[in-house]
Amino acid sequence: MRRKRIDEDAGWRAPDPKRDGDPDRQFSRRAFRLTGLRLLRWQRWIAIMLLLIVAYLMSNPPDASKPAPATDLDPAGRVESWALTEQWLAKGALGADARIVSWNGQSHATVSDGSKDMTLSVNTLIVDSAAGWWRVRTTVTPDGRLSGWPSVERLGLAGADDRGDTGMWKDTLEQLTASDMLDTTVRKWADAFMGSDSDMLTVLVNDPDPNAWYRAQGLGKVTAATIDGGAYLDKGNVDRNERRSDRAALRVTVTVAHADAGDGSAAQSQYSYDLLVADPDGTPRILAWGAPGTGATLREHGNRAPGARPAHDASSDTSASAGTGDAAK
Repeated sequence: MRRKRIDEDAGWRAPDPKRDGDPDRQFSRRAFRLTGLRLLRWQRWIAIMLLLIVAYLMSNPPDASKPAPATDLDPAGRVESWALTEQWLAKGALGADARIVSWNGQSHATVSDGSKDMTLSVNTLIVDSAAGWWRVRTTVTPDGRLSGWPSVERLGLAGADDRGDTGMWKDTLEQLTASDMLDTTVRKWADAFMGSDSDMLTVLVNDPDPNAWYRAQGLGKVTAATIDGGAYLDKGNVDRNERRSDRAALRVTVTVAHADAGDGSAAQSQYSYDLLVADPDGTPRILAWGAPGTGATLREHGNRAPGARPAHDASSDTSASAGTGDAAK
């Protein structure tokens, strides 16, 4: 009696199989009383679902991860095609001074002589010659011989003077009209950058880093620096009402007299840059420069020369500007 009283006081009594039946059913009934769930029924369904999942996974195993195919940078036939094409060009097939500029990839073709198949490599090469630019395709056999002769197609490349109108930049605010002050600033930058005065270029950029310096190119004397277009950028201090800001991008063409043509005149070349400008409507400062099209993405002071300035700056060497002749004076 004392044992029974202790068990009942604790809220639990030892199971009696004769009175209560199967212990699992007893546990299920007690769980139902406590949680309202018929645990035994759900146990059966859970077991069935797990068996179905296991059976499905066994019949449909997941694919093993496949390693990414390695890029073959030197496929069979590449070197042979280059060498065989050079030998063919040496005989004047595409005119004088023919030279291979690049190997531009490879495809394959399968041929048969009736008894066996053979895979050929079809290599594409770009050739420059006095007669123009060419796309040459050379087919090479597995044993490194030409199959037939190379085939050629003339490349219709535009001339260096045929410039296309590619527009300016995306996501800008308003178009910019260059002031006289901005024209003067651009010309000073062009003189310093294309010339040999790295000190002047560094002063013009006005980098807040006292150790920063900028390298002049030493190409010659600037004869013209024109602003072809400009726009306010959606960065810096922006005036949404006026659609203006204190940051602008410019497209600039610089003309440089860089060599004596032999008759006392100077040969001229044109260069194009995008400039990132601060305060374009006030006292402008050139912050960065880059290739045409990059004006809206240029990083301020992104043209710093690496490291400390050397004691002997090649851009200030007289040999760098010796070719300018009288035009540079």
